[in-house]
Amino acid sequence: MSFMNRTQAGKQLAERLYDGLFLSSNFDEKSQFVVAALPRGGVPVGLEVARKFDCPLEIIASKKLPMPNHPEYAIGAVSADGISALNPDIPKDPEWKSYIETERQRLLKQTRDAETQFYKLAGYKPASLSGKTVVIVDDGIATGMTAVVAIKTARHRGAKRVIMAAPVISPECYRHLRAYCNDVVALIVPNDLIAVGQYYADFEQTSNEEVVKALQESTTFAAHAVSQEQQPGVPLP
Repeated sequence: MSFMNRTQAGKQLAERLYDGLFLSSNFDEKSQFVVAALPRGGVPVGLEVARKFDCPLEIIASKKLPMPNHPEYAIGAVSADGISALNPDIPKDPEWKSYIETERQRLLKQTRDAETQFYKLAGYKPASLSGKTVVIVDDGIATGMTAVVAIKTARHRGAKRVIMAAPVISPECYRHLRAYCNDVVALIVPNDLIAVGQYYADFEQTSNEEVVKALQESTTFAAHAVSQEQQPGVPLP
């Protein structure tokens, strides 16, 4: 099984989530449901989930902390709230500690700036996650570092229940993430996941403009699902 693009994957993931949530007795109020996507690639997927449920689309910015001289290999991750996760096998010597702290501060600034800029350009303030059921969406999860800090961040922001969802997740991450959230939902859990992109025909990088457009679009179908004080789309002062 593979996906044409993130939009198609999002629609299929939305159907799976709908069957598991709204058609079960485990879900109460639709207005207490929020989708939080990981920018940038998770946003087109999350938009389709939010569209299906007529709920707000929020973002949780989370970036990988790279291994020195190997930027493609994550040894941790940091979110915009300063929540971090590190590989337990990282050396504990002063040089490594210095590198990790320097990178953590750099990534913290990047994620905070990214969230602030996305919401500013979209023209609204982020909604509160307090007391909500939050579905965190990404386009795929291979190592799980950014997913872990996103889950922890949603809890930090007051989420009552957290579900991690992605079209494709490695078996190791599927098992690992269940320790951090209420449920994990995936369409594919392949034994041979090397790269998320191998399961997409079109895996072009999502642009900043696409993220902003998705946030703006979500206000049109989320407005009637939340109260005036809870809904996104509140104009910035």
